[in-house]
Amino acid sequence: MLLRMSQGKQPSWDDLSEVSSGNDDEEYDDVLNLDPGDSVVAEVRAIERDADRYGRDRFHLTRVDGEEPRYVSYFASASVTRPLDNADVGPGDVVGIKKDNDPYTFEDDDGEEQEAYGFEVRVRDGGE
Repeated sequence: MLLRMSQGKQPSWDDLSEVSSGNDDEEYDDVLNLDPGDSVVAEVRAIERDADRYGRDRFHLTRVDGEEPRYVSYFASASVTRPLDNADVGPGDVVGIKKDNDPYTFEDDDGEEQEAYGFEVRVRDGGE
């Protein structure tokens, strides 16, 4: 039963129903988040363009580096997508993505200092 705010009663945490993220099925990949210095070597299974609210591309990957989980999704920033696009990477290509150890800083459009990490991107067998 949904409580409407117009009814006057303010719901508590216990009044709310738990909702599923929709990612409970095994068919969904685990999302890969690289920590500083981490890398992944994987075969690209599929690419979804503009897959999230930030406009990032989602790469469906099968890891070939022996790490688990084997099937992962990776939401790539432009600093990763751009070189992969320049190398004409698509399904079946093997790629490597490594997050830099140290962050860099930059000034955003509002003049605020921001911190970000760079990435090194590699492609197997002349995909570059």
